Amino acid sequence: AGNPSGGGPLLNNYALTLLVLFFLQTRGPPVLPTVARLRDMAGDEDCAVVGGWDCSFPRDAAALEPSTNTESPCSLLAQFFHVFGDFDFAGQVISLREGRALPLTPPDVPEGLKLGPFNLQDPFELSHNVAANVNEKTAARFGHCCRAAAKYCRSLQYSRKSSKGRAWGLTRLFQPGAVEPGAGNAGVFLISIPLDVAGGSRQLAGRGPWFWEVCAAIAFVLRDVLKCDCAAGKTPRASSEECGIPEDSAPSEEGT
Repeated sequence: AGNPSGGGPLLNNYALTLLVLFFLQTRGPPVLPTVARLRDMAGDEDCAVVGGWDCSFPRDAAALEPSTNTESPCSLLAQFFHVFGDFDFAGQVISLREGRALPLTPPDVPEGLKLGPFNLQDPFELSHNVAANVNEKTAARFGHCCRAAAKYCRSLQYSRKSSKGRAWGLTRLFQPGAVEPGAGNAGVFLISIPLDVAGGSRQLAGRGPWFWEVCAAIAFVLRDVLKCDCAAGKTPRASSEECGIPEDSAPSEEGT
C-alpha cells in the first residue's frame, strides 16, 4: 500500500524505503549500518547540519566495512514480511538512527514527534514521523498483507521445491543463473521485454515518439539503475503468439 504523493492514509514510498533499510539494519549480522554509525564514521569534510539536525555521513562508500551477512535475497524478502507481519507499529518507534525499535518514552522519543498507529522516525529530522498520516485501518492492512506474503514465502513454490507455476515478480530477479527458454548463454539471467500496445490503436511498426520514449525509459532502468547489459533482440515466438503480435513486428529489449 504505497502512495508516491504522500497524501492520504497510505504509506508513501519514502516510508516503505525506510522500512526496508531498517529491516536490513536489524539482521544478524547487519546488512547495513545504523545512521548513528555512519555519523560516527564521518570525517570533518563530511559534516553537514541541515535545519539544526546533524546529517553527517561518509561520502566515500569505500570507507564502509562490507557486510558479512550471507543470507540470500529470497530469504531476506521472506523475513521482511515475517518481521513486519506482527510488528507493533503503534507501541514503539522505528529508528534507523539507532537501528532498533525505541519505546514511546523520553528521552528516546524527542519532543515534537507525532505518535500514532504507525511510528517511523526520519533518520535525520528526528522529530518527524514519516508515517504520521497512516491511520489504524491502513496499519492493520499493511500487517495483514505482510502476513499473507510471509505465508506464501513458506510455500514450496516460493522455495522452488514445487513444479507448479513459475517464479513471478521480484522473485525472478533473485534467481541468478535462471535462463529464459531459448536463451543461448547458459548461466546468464536474461529478461525479455516485449513492447505490446493495448487495444491495437497504435502500430508497433510505426515506431513513433512514444515508442522511443518507452525504449529509453526501459533502457535507463536496466542499464543505469540495475546496472544490466542491454542488447536488442527478437521476442521469443511463444511470447509473440501469446500477445497476438506477429513475430517480425514485435520488438523487445533484453537485459542480462
